[in-house]
Amino acid sequence: MVGSDLAAAVVAAAMALTIDSALALALLFGLLAVVQSPFEPSSAAAMPNLVPPESLPRANALVAGTSSASYLLGPLLGGLLLGAGASAPQLLAVDAVIFLVSASLVVSIRRPFGLGGGTESEPGVWAGVRLIVEEPVLRVLIAASIVSLLGMGMVNVANYPLSIHLGGGTEGYGALEALLGGGGLLGAAIAARMLNASRAPLIVTVTFAVSGAGLLLAGLAPVLAVALAGMAVAGAGRGLGDVADTTLVQARTDDARRSRVFAAQDGAAHAAYSAAMLAGGLLVAGFGARTAVVTAGGCGFAAALVASRMLRSRRIAS
Repeated sequence: MVGSDLAAAVVAAAMALTIDSALALALLFGLLAVVQSPFEPSSAAAMPNLVPPESLPRANALVAGTSSASYLLGPLLGGLLLGAGASAPQLLAVDAVIFLVSASLVVSIRRPFGLGGGTESEPGVWAGVRLIVEEPVLRVLIAASIVSLLGMGMVNVANYPLSIHLGGGTEGYGALEALLGGGGLLGAAIAARMLNASRAPLIVTVTFAVSGAGLLLAGLAPVLAVALAGMAVAGAGRGLGDVADTTLVQARTDDARRSRVFAAQDGAAHAAYSAAMLAGGLLVAGFGARTAVVTAGGCGFAAALVASRMLRSRRIAS
């Protein structure tokens, strides 16, 4: 986690120094995504060693809630600073400092992040892939997550033309994106109160369906206000589902392979999201934004159907 933050700080600083080169910025932005990618799997894998088991769902909910708040407040704060006269290089320099602050916060934690010695016996991401293939609950959970993410990627492409179609313009697009992301705050707050490891499979299944229903409502909305409500519902469902997903993976993995499972899941999610962005563009171009968002809602219901297999396997096991 510290290494990821330090590398991200270096890349952000390099971006501040190469602001006049579009090619350099594009390459560095891609590199920034690469060096940041180990942080979240490492954080999720370490959490069971940092908090007692009964507090794990609440800890995951707190991480998810603060992440959602950051995604909302970061662009808003950046826009305000640019409007107040700050330059893009200055903002990137601030970004580099923020990564250094994050690294210092991680260093300040005085508890063990792992049990020690375990990761060497299971090196590489393939250890996580093998466990996912062997473990039925993990296999079904990650398959369902990928199906759901296919829909979410389509939505990110379709939201702008949907807003234009409903007369919302760029302001409406911003509101759609904000509610889709900001709904995660509500989902995380609900997770902190009602989630535990035994309920996680049911909650994951229900939240996929809730997210699908919200997207379906947005895709069929006659006016922008209804679409905004649908995005808020979808965002809340995804927020709660993400916390339940993380808690379930933590409960089904050992310390030596937990980070590998999260890394494999993260890689599959990025691949699914990239494919969904392409598919979303084709759907919008061929059939319109409404069709793309309704299709995304269908992905949510399909993910719920896949995830329901976890409930059946649990009943058989009991």
